Amino acid sequence: MIKDETQPPFKGHFLCFDRWGPPSEAEKSNGFTHHGEVNSQRWELINHAATSTSNECVMCCTLPMGGLEITRQVSLSGEEPLFFVSEKIRNLNKYGRMFNLVQHVTVAPPFLDRKTLFDNNTEKGFEDKEDGSLHQEEPVLCWPEAVHKDGKVDLRHFQDPWPRVSSFIYNRRETYGWVTASNPTLGVMLGYLWKVEDYPWINFWRSMENGNPVAFGMEFGTTGLHEPFTVVAKKGKIFDRNLYEFIDAQETIEKTFLAFLARIPEDFNGVDNIRLEDSNLVIRERGRTDRNIRYKFKRHYLG
Repeated sequence: MIKDETQPPFKGHFLCFDRWGPPSEAEKSNGFTHHGEVNSQRWELINHAATSTSNECVMCCTLPMGGLEITRQVSLSGEEPLFFVSEKIRNLNKYGRMFNLVQHVTVAPPFLDRKTLFDNNTEKGFEDKEDGSLHQEEPVLCWPEAVHKDGKVDLRHFQDPWPRVSSFIYNRRETYGWVTASNPTLGVMLGYLWKVEDYPWINFWRSMENGNPVAFGMEFGTTGLHEPFTVVAKKGKIFDRNLYEFIDAQETIEKTFLAFLARIPEDFNGVDNIRLEDSNLVIRERGRTDRNIRYKFKRHYLG
C-alpha cells in the first residue's frame, strides 16, 4: 500500500484525475502527486435535492495546477440499491492537453478475504511492470486464470500477491463493461457498469501483508499503463486502445457509470454476465439460470 504522509489517504472509491499513477520527477518537484491533485482539493457542493424516489447531489472540483474542472452528479435510487454518476470534465486552459480519469474502487477486510470472488467481462490484459519500459504488454493475460512462474494463478480470488498491478481491456463489440466483487459468506455483492467507450480499461491492484489480503483495487478508466505521462505519451496505445485522452481548450467531456449492491446466497458462484434489458439491470450467476438478480432503473442515465 502507499504509505506516504504527503499523499492523501487513498481509501474506498476515490478518483484518479488528471492522471493514474505517479508524476514524473520534474512534475513531482513542482508539486504534482500520485494519482493527481484531485484528492488534495476541496470539493464544492453545488446542489442537493431529495424526493421519495431519488436523492441527487452535484459537486465540483478544480485542479489549480492542471487547469481542469470536474463536475460530478450523483443520483441515488430510492427504490433499488443503485446509484448513478455523471462526471463532466472541462478544460479551463487556453490549450489542449492529455489527461486520464480512473475510478479507483478499493475494497478491504472484512469484505475482502481469500474467498471474495472477482468477475468481469474483459477481453485480455497484462501485468504492469511499473519499470518505465515501453513493452509491458507481454505476456498477455486472460481472465480468470494466468500462468506465473510455471504455476497457475486464479485471478478471481486474491490468494497470491502477483500480479501487483494488472490492466485489462474490454471488447469493442461490448457496449458495457462491468466488474463485481462478491463475498458469499457475508452475502454481499458490489458491482459497477459503464459504457466501454467511456472507460475502455480496468486495472486491478493487489496489496497483501503476511499472506493476507489488505486491499484490492478495481480501477476502471481511460488508461491501463501505470506510469508517468512521459512514458504514457511515448507508448500511446496498448492492444490498439488509447492510454490517455485529449481534451481541447475549453472543451467539456462527459462520462457516466452506475454502481449497485446485491444480496447473494452463501453458495453463490459469482457473476457470469450483466445485461441491460429494457429498463432492467439483469445480473446472471455463473452456472445458474434460476437465480438472476434484477433491478429496475432509468436507462437514460448511461446515455
